[in-house]
Amino acid sequence: MESDRRYFLEGLFVIGLALATALFFVWLAGAGHRNDVIYRIHFVESVSGLSLGDSVKYHGVDVGTVEAMALDAADPRRVRVDVKLRGEAPVKINTRASLHLKGLTGIVFIELHGGTPGAPALRAGTPSGQVPEIVAEKSTLSSVLDQLPEVIERLSALEERADKVLGEVTGVTKEVKEDPSVLIWGPKDKAKGKGREDSNAARRSTPRSGPP
Repeated sequence: MESDRRYFLEGLFVIGLALATALFFVWLAGAGHRNDVIYRIHFVESVSGLSLGDSVKYHGVDVGTVEAMALDAADPRRVRVDVKLRGEAPVKINTRASLHLKGLTGIVFIELHGGTPGAPALRAGTPSGQVPEIVAEKSTLSSVLDQLPEVIERLSALEERADKVLGEVTGVTKEVKEDPSVLIWGPKDKAKGKGREDSNAARRSTPRSGPP
């Protein structure tokens, strides 16, 4: 009976210790991010590849995570992205946000850049009760995709020109193989040159008339 009671108390102690440890870590995580700030970004491009919890970097340094994403109710062409950044992140009124691709993995993250030292903090310039909004810039990837049709059109034109030049070179090469005199007289002057040769030959073969 005593042993059962002892085991019961030991079990309660272990359970209580586990709960206390879990609560401590939850409190520690909350205390470490108690000064986090929510910022809002409106992108006018696709955010495909971006997921909740993905990193937000400031000049390559992790400063927060993506908290929420939704289409803008007023303008469905825009995507509203809320990010949670550390309170000490130096977000200025001239800080800008853009989407970046992480290598060739297809993973997208938000990169913050800009923000001059003398510029006021964005939070200070935001009216009370409003979410501070970071201005978004078009990503390099989106700009490249926008210009892709024009690049393809130019490449097609270059391909057509290359085919035309190659056809001309092939034709001249074939003509030279058939008649090497083309190298001397040229394709257009070959007939004239041949006429001159025939005329000179005729003069040489005609006997000169002299006094009897």
